[in-house]
Amino acid sequence: MNTSTRDRLDAFRARGFFVVPAFLDAEGRAELRRACDAALLRTRALSQETGHSTPRISLFTDGMVCFQDDPRALELIAALVGSPRVCELLSGLARPEEGDTPRLKDAHYYHEQTGRDWDGDWHRDSQLGQPDPEIERAVVATTTAVHFRVALEDDDRLEIVPGSHARWDTLEELRIRRGADRATPDMPNAVRVALRAGDACVFHAWSIHRATYLREPPRRTLDALYAFGRPTLRRWAPPGT
Repeated sequence: MNTSTRDRLDAFRARGFFVVPAFLDAEGRAELRRACDAALLRTRALSQETGHSTPRISLFTDGMVCFQDDPRALELIAALVGSPRVCELLSGLARPEEGDTPRLKDAHYYHEQTGRDWDGDWHRDSQLGQPDPEIERAVVATTTAVHFRVALEDDDRLEIVPGSHARWDTLEELRIRRGADRATPDMPNAVRVALRAGDACVFHAWSIHRATYLREPPRRTLDALYAFGRPTLRRWAPPGT
């Protein structure tokens, strides 16, 4: 294991995320942006909401529609998110019992919306579609899901609570992300992850995190979500019970 790989693994285990500076050079960044923008422009042309009032579009779920005019753009994006370079960044992040083969769930293109600004809600991805906090707690304790994202323009919208991927919420964290004040700026210990154009970031999807959604400056960030293993959905119980 080389030093850079060990540093990434150590950072992920301790903080739940790491940044890879200059993952894409200027040429690669421009090529990928052209591909993603092709999908965004078509989506905006077809919808008054998606791509306008929303801050992201789905590239694979809606790929048949948004890449209808340019299927090669979809091929380029798929080649990147399935590439050995990206898979190498994901290697070693899963729990031993989950194996080391990531399953690509979807890819999204984050962009500046055209309607209004707002602050996103604090959340763990594990809570999405999961109303029972105790079952969610079991998912957090036993499974791994990660985001790989690469900024095609400078992007400092992501905020994350370091280390929250490896533990359950404090009372204050749970009050915020499951309560009525989910968009508060006062999440304890949160940090902002600032990416320069071309930088990549890998972060644990079960981390407590959020983004801010602004009309300016432009946001152009490709994000792919991967899962390892398959969760066993049962209520959490402490060891030995």
